[in-house]
This record gives sequence, structure tokens and C-alpha cells, in this order.
Amino acid sequence: MLVRRNCAGCIVTEDGHERRRRHHRQLSSRQYAALVTQQQALQQALDQVKKEMDAPLLRGGSDLKDNDIKAAVELQRRAFLFKGGNDFDFKPDMDNLVDAKAYRSAVRKLMQVGIESKAKIIRSFDEYERKAFDAASLDSAMFSPEMLGIEVNCIVECAELLDLYGSVTVGKSTFMYPQVMDYGAIGQYDCDAKCDAEYGPEGNIQYKSGNVSDFRGVFCLVRKVLAEANYDLLSFMYQAATRSYRINRNRALMVGDGVNEPKGWLTADCFTKLRTGGTSFTHIDFRLFFASAPVEYGPVTAVMHQNTFAYLAALTDSVGRFFFGDGLMTYSPNDVRENIRISNCLPDPTAGLTKGSTANPFTTGDFLVAAGSWGQAYYMVNKRPLWIEQWEGQSSAWCVKYQFGAEDGGFTACCPAARILTVGP
Repeated sequence: MLVRRNCAGCIVTEDGHERRRRHHRQLSSRQYAALVTQQQALQQALDQVKKEMDAPLLRGGSDLKDNDIKAAVELQRRAFLFKGGNDFDFKPDMDNLVDAKAYRSAVRKLMQVGIESKAKIIRSFDEYERKAFDAASLDSAMFSPEMLGIEVNCIVECAELLDLYGSVTVGKSTFMYPQVMDYGAIGQYDCDAKCDAEYGPEGNIQYKSGNVSDFRGVFCLVRKVLAEANYDLLSFMYQAATRSYRINRNRALMVGDGVNEPKGWLTADCFTKLRTGGTSFTHIDFRLFFASAPVEYGPVTAVMHQNTFAYLAALTDSVGRFFFGDGLMTYSPNDVRENIRISNCLPDPTAGLTKGSTANPFTTGDFLVAAGSWGQAYYMVNKRPLWIEQWEGQSSAWCVKYQFGAEDGGFTACCPAARILTVGP
């Protein structure tokens, strides 16, 4: 076979195709899925390191000072809500903010409950710690990770969709919210001789009800561990609880069944559903679906399982060239120009990359991909942020318990703003 070298130094065959492309075409969809998984894990680890390095407590200086002021205001708001107040009525008292340094010192001492009695530890507080203890309502489940300087905001992990949704705050466990069916029908051009305006179509603006759900968990620490630990157990508990909460909330807002948890947008079955022409999934199906998503609601983002992306990435034409990312050594969501998000909380239509071939096609009706303007399509509801308290009534001679929780929810807002592609026909 005649060969030559091109200007980049790559060996080119007689038909003009580079040899390295031939090797790339041999990558199966299973290998692509493994590459995507590895890339996701590396990105998540990097985000976790960034989050820990950016903690205000580690950075100190003005970063810690600014964080302490914001966190003290947030602590006032949480205490106000905890005592039955409404979020819309809250006004910060800047002259009586909790001393963050004294707060952290008091909380560290309270972590010794179990080794010593809580009453004895409280008696050991100095004047500033006592004032912070009372002002922060530390006896009423008001431990706050922001005040401790552990973290202010969670860096969005690559597998999450939480940052895509709209967000609302409510003050009660049940709430009403408006839903507009057609914004264009709310008003119209009319004759200027009229002294009035026409009503829009009946039922165009509907009021629907929603409710928040409780997220709960418990830590049980052996007293001997507390006595002998040389590790920051408080930071561990908060980081572990925060991560658990984030993972569960992310899953529930997608596929939650609405029983003791929010109903996810996939379970709510509100978005328009389209089908492929058959039991296969081609590059034409995906391009047509993504390009036809309603852009009038805002930027469109596609979401899918990583194996679905791997299946699409491995599609080739009649001569073995990849439809997407041809010539790339690896191909991941970070390489595409479109907005694509991967989450393994979504259903896997490939059943572990065992479906999708001619011999074993996809199952009719299975979820493939969703796309839309998620800030308009779905809202997450916030009522009470994550909290933690010592569970004195359940602590024993051998163990000390800490309980944590949060109150939140979610609901589909504008159904036409997103759509779902399923397997046909």
C-alpha cells in the first residue's frame, strides 16, 4: 500500500484517510461510556478540591470577613423562619449580627457533648460564646455550615441539573402558584377608542397547589470516637450531609415519584413527547429533535444518560466515519458546541449498552433525551435550608446522635418549554 505523510506528520493512506482515524473508529460505544465516566469522575474530583480550597475558613482575610457578614444575615433569616416567620417579612438587623468567631468557638465546644454533658459545656462558654449561642439559637437546630466557614455555595457537579431549573422560595409547607398556558394571549392590540381591554381566554392563567417535602438523616457517633478523634468531625458531618442532600435532591427533581419526595419532571409527564421513526436512534433523530426544541423560552439544553451520549458518539456512516466528533481521540459532552448535560439519574435506554443494535433494538416507549429551556420548564422550591442539631433524646451511654434535614420541593412550570424524545414507532 502506498503511503505518504501530510503536513502534520501523520501517515496517510492512498485513499486520503489518516491511519489514526481507522484506529479511532474501532472504539465501541462501551469504550466511549467508560471514557465519559472517567471524565465525569475526574471533573467531580477537581470540583471537590476547588470547593475545599475555596472554603472561606481556609482562605481567611477579607474572604472570611465578607462571608461571615453574609452568613450572619443568613443565620438571622433561618432563625426567623424557624420561629414561624415569613421569608418576605424578614429584615436583617445589621447592628446585632452574630459574632462568627465566637459562633465557631461555641460550636466546636458543643461537638464535645457526649464526652461532657451539654449543660457543663454551656457553662464553660465565655461572654462572647454565650452571646453567640443565644443570638444564633444554637439550642434550636441552628448549626449553619456557612457560619462555620466550611462552604458558602456548592459547586455544581457535572452530573447535576439543579442549576438549570428556576428557583422560588416559599414560607409554608403548602403553597399556590400561577401557571400561564399562553403568554401571548394575556393581552392584544386593540382599538384605541375603547376605554377598556378585552379579557384573555378563560383558563389561560391557572392557579395550582404544591407542597414541600422533608429530607431527613441521622449521624450516630460512638462516644469513644468523639473522645479520641483528631479529625474535624463537624466538617465531615456537614460535607457528608450536604453531599447526600444534593444527590437525593438532584435525583428526586428528575425522577421522584411524589411520595414523600418531590415529583420529578420526568414523572410528572407534562412535557410534549416525540417519538423516533422506529426502534432505532439515529443522528438524524437527535439533530431534528434538538433543533426543533422551542427556542422562544430561552437557551435550549439537552439532558441524557451517559450511555445515550456514548451511543450517539459511536454512530458511524457507511465508510466508518463518526457522525459526531470525527477525528477526535476522545469525545465527551465538553467537546460539543451544543448545550448537553449528562446525568445517570435519568433512565438508560441502552440497558448498559446492550440495546440499540439491529439484533437487540431499543424498547418502544423508553426515554432517550429531553431538551428545553429548563429555567422556564421546571422550578425547584426552597423552604428550609439544610440544618443539623444534636439529638439529645436519642443519645445513649455509648453513642451521640446528630439529626439533619431540609424542606424543599419542585414542580413543572411551563410545559411547552421542554420536550422529551422516546423510542418509537
